[in-house]
Amino acid sequence: MVLAIMATAVLMTLIAGGLIESSAALRSTHNYKNATQAIFAAESGVLDAVKTINGPGVVNYQTEVVDSWSTVYGSGSRTFATGSGFSYSVSPVTTAWDAADPSNRGTLRAMAMGPRQTTSAVVARVLRSNVPGTSPGAIYLANDNPTDADFQGNSFSIDGSDMNFTGGPGPANAVPGIATRNATNTEETVDSMGGAQLDNVTGMGFNPGPPPTPSVKTAPAGMSEAQLSQMVDELLQRPHAPCTDAVINNGSSCTYGTVEAPQITYLSNPGGIVVQGNGNIDGAGILIVEGGLTIQGTLDFKGLIIVRGPTTIDYDSETQVSGDATLYGALWTSDLSLDVGGTAIVQYSSEALALADQSGGGGALPAPVQIVSLGDCAVIPSGTGGCP
Repeated sequence: MVLAIMATAVLMTLIAGGLIESSAALRSTHNYKNATQAIFAAESGVLDAVKTINGPGVVNYQTEVVDSWSTVYGSGSRTFATGSGFSYSVSPVTTAWDAADPSNRGTLRAMAMGPRQTTSAVVARVLRSNVPGTSPGAIYLANDNPTDADFQGNSFSIDGSDMNFTGGPGPANAVPGIATRNATNTEETVDSMGGAQLDNVTGMGFNPGPPPTPSVKTAPAGMSEAQLSQMVDELLQRPHAPCTDAVINNGSSCTYGTVEAPQITYLSNPGGIVVQGNGNIDGAGILIVEGGLTIQGTLDFKGLIIVRGPTTIDYDSETQVSGDATLYGALWTSDLSLDVGGTAIVQYSSEALALADQSGGGGALPAPVQIVSLGDCAVIPSGTGGCP
């Protein structure tokens, strides 16, 4: 009996020890799994933040990303839809690396939280690319509020297929003929077209039908009006040619750049700018128009036109002159009205947008950022490289 009891005690001790060891091993496995998943969660946070930044692209990383982080991305934590129990938060931090060139460099720190109070942190160095991003569309309506597009006549063409202004198709993928910020404005734009006008807007997603499906798409990742205004403010800190004429006619002395020397041109008048009668705009680079643009004369431009206000191409009943506009590149505006007695051609062109990017000293167009290094704060000394 004594021997049996002793043997049973030894056996129970061995079993208890095995259970304890097994439990410890299981906890260790869970902890290792959670720690690994936390690293993946933090890296996912970095990728999510970079994707958000690259939606509109960046001209100046410091002002558009770091100084505006609360509106660009937000400071709260985000959870995974799978219900895994992991969440992450991302914030920009300043390091010696990005402080040397804050307009083009940055550091993002992602913190991940998981079950059993598991945490992980990673830091990523990002660098603004020297290749500008694609325009959301040949025409981009950068307005979250309801738009009121208007199409009159049939002498207009809006094409998102890449074409070189020097002739022949360009190398870039097609974009929408017209892009908007939300589905409501996309529907409003399509509904504003008559049946004979639907095939005048071509590009990505166009279907000749019958009936034709115009190339009008929603691009929620494009610049908001606030971001577009910030971009304009930054561009105007570069060398540019100002023009304050409210009406541009044959007496205007404004200059608009050339293919050989593209420039940033700023047309500023609180009531908008009217290109009237025998007036004309012929240039290249970036044309920024304050207050709205009405074309009743002639416009021939290669590059990017940004209108803070509505854009109208129409018929001047007083001078009996029709508006004629040809743009290679892209037009970004708050609203659009085409009452065309003459012609209006907006042709997406990556070749023309490359001219725009050269304006004002180069790198003028929004470009994506790229991750150039990614570090795990578990192996980086605390308080260095952006790690907590």
